[in-house]
Amino acid sequence: MILLVIGVFLFSFPTDIQANTKNLSGIDRYAASAEIISDVWEEAIHAILVYGEDFPDALSAVPLTQKYGRGPQNAPILLTQSNYIPAETLKLIKDLNVKYITIIGGPGVISSSVEAQLQAMGIETDRLSGQDKYETNIVAANQLDNVNEIFIVTGEDFADALSVAPIAAKKNMPIIYVRHNVIPDIVKEYLKIHNITKTYVIGAGSSLDAALVSELPNVEAINGEDKYQRNLAVIDKFKSEMDLNAIYLTSGKNFADGLSGAAAASNNCNPLLLVGENSISQKEYLDNNLINNYNVVVLGDAIPESTIISSETIDFEVKTISDMTKINFGDITKIELFDMEVSPGKPIIVEDKQKVKEFTGYLEGYLLKKAKNPKLAVGWKTAAVFYINDQKEMTITFGHPLNIKIDGRFEDYEIVKNGFDYNQLDEFIKSIFGTI
Repeated sequence: MILLVIGVFLFSFPTDIQANTKNLSGIDRYAASAEIISDVWEEAIHAILVYGEDFPDALSAVPLTQKYGRGPQNAPILLTQSNYIPAETLKLIKDLNVKYITIIGGPGVISSSVEAQLQAMGIETDRLSGQDKYETNIVAANQLDNVNEIFIVTGEDFADALSVAPIAAKKNMPIIYVRHNVIPDIVKEYLKIHNITKTYVIGAGSSLDAALVSELPNVEAINGEDKYQRNLAVIDKFKSEMDLNAIYLTSGKNFADGLSGAAAASNNCNPLLLVGENSISQKEYLDNNLINNYNVVVLGDAIPESTIISSETIDFEVKTISDMTKINFGDITKIELFDMEVSPGKPIIVEDKQKVKEFTGYLEGYLLKKAKNPKLAVGWKTAAVFYINDQKEMTITFGHPLNIKIDGRFEDYEIVKNGFDYNQLDEFIKSIFGTI
């Protein structure tokens, strides 16, 4: 299924470009969660642990990810079983060097034995819980300071909460659950205590009874005929505050991959796009709003193969040279350097491991995307040929654009970060190899 999904993405693009998709999945929801988190976080001092078999506690926690984050990154949301921590989650806790974990839900949801296991690992824990999901939801909401705006969503389905999660985290807005036609007393108490200047109600008249609006303060309704249209309406409302360079795709029918994915998308406030059997309306929305320079991150393998999110003007995913070419620079054993102006036919051969490492390390500082309309390269003087055990793997000609040749095929790339400066490159080459 994963290959089919990726295939549909790839073949929905013009044939002269590649699709910029990334699929983060695993054999189950816990393995997929680990893949999603590992893609975003290298370290996380504080993490949030939630029950992986249901959605309410996990999505209540998304606004807390910024509060508990350290430095530029929010806190990740980790998944656990009720009575034990899956191996993938345990490994993640160790790999991320987690020191503090906030558990969402009472011992009936995440057992005391799980908490004891974390403490035995030297991890400091605390727990946010209530008698049911509505009370736990409000306990989580009360952790946020200086709240002026809130989201009201149904607590009976995950889709609306998932749709608002990234913007809720960015704007310090709790996601408040209500029943379809009743506002729980615990929510009414919360509203009395806080000075709410704006209430965004998602799905009044569809996922929620329209009559509930009259019981809430300063309401702005965000509606749609189904969960997918409401999802687009949320994105449309807050698009000016979101980072549209990346879009996370998750299933509108299965919540599991969206739990950790919501925290990942919230890190830069990227939209979570819900997809079902097709994505015609989603693609139309992106195209109509000129949202076409985006990278697609597919969460899990529950997205149907008929899903196609593409645009003829789509950008390529920004990658390092080694990621773009699938060549491990650590395997390079020899480099030939050519000066195109002085002696194009006579290379300097470099086999010293340290010098090879320095040069390839310098090149890894470049971040590339494939050039859409490549023009004749200008400003180039130097080319480098890379070998692995005397097997020629790649040639790079340095200029604007950067040209890479693999297996006789040439591709042009724009350097979009740590921009190309030939004089800087020339000085670096001379500093490790001497004058060419």
